[in-house]
Amino acid sequence: MKEWESPLYLFLLVPVWLWTAFSYWNGRPALRAELRMPGDTLRRKSGISKFLSQTFPILRPIALSLLVISLAGPGKTYRFLPNETKGVDIMLALDVSGSMSRSRDFLPDTRLGVSKKLLREFIRKRENDRVGLVVFAGGAYLQSPLTSDRATLEEILGVVEEETVPEQGTAIGDAVILSSYRLRKSPARSRVIVLITDGVSNTGRIDPVTATEIADGIGIKIYCIGIGKEDQSYEINFDILSELSSKTGGIFYRAEDTSQLREVLAAIDALEKDPLSLPPEEVRETDALYFLLCALAVLSLDLFCRTWILRYYV
Repeated sequence: MKEWESPLYLFLLVPVWLWTAFSYWNGRPALRAELRMPGDTLRRKSGISKFLSQTFPILRPIALSLLVISLAGPGKTYRFLPNETKGVDIMLALDVSGSMSRSRDFLPDTRLGVSKKLLREFIRKRENDRVGLVVFAGGAYLQSPLTSDRATLEEILGVVEEETVPEQGTAIGDAVILSSYRLRKSPARSRVIVLITDGVSNTGRIDPVTATEIADGIGIKIYCIGIGKEDQSYEINFDILSELSSKTGGIFYRAEDTSQLREVLAAIDALEKDPLSLPPEEVRETDALYFLLCALAVLSLDLFCRTWILRYYV
């Protein structure tokens, strides 16, 4: 069944064929021409010439009609229903403060280096999820909004260093509130913040508890990962991380070595899946060009026959 982009143009067919019918009824065909075959005289026409004189002018109304149909935009619309996928919208909040970049309890790598390496593995597994990235130290900065482009996200994560955030300190509250802001309009039912840090929240514009209450109010779960071992160089406070997770229905994990961190990320990878129904994709196949070419072909036939095959004799 044909569908029309601009069906009102079809009303132009009415005056075209009314004019044609009136011309024939009045004995003067539309766009009438006296056509005579070679050898006809002025007094006597051959039967072929008389027939062509009456029927040949109909080509032009036909061509006009085909042009009108082309303007109306005939075609078909195909609607494809995409496969329903299951996924979670996740914001990664990664601490890049000095303690993450300089601590050596994950020798031969730093806490930040190990976190980045395992986060890249984590991102590769999120085939049906959208993942974003926030980095923080004394301030919080968005590095990537929610995206399904895992390759680009891995590239961004690879260049994140301590110098990415100029402010010193650990602003956990700022990281939570910025991540929550990026998740607030997500259509997914499962919205998650994965917070990776080793330090005490000692700076920032908003305290972690208030930021967590805001996140909980819009239905976001926070999964905190306390990374590293307690030593005399850098203070840690995993109690606050446990509190943040419990307030939002998330889980607190502690990772003291590389294998534990990998297990933690694998556990988060097994989170509940939310069905994300993608909108149907519409593809329109138009036949306007076909009717336009037919109209040009009819006009070309009319012109060719009048110029080369039939002759005008006075």
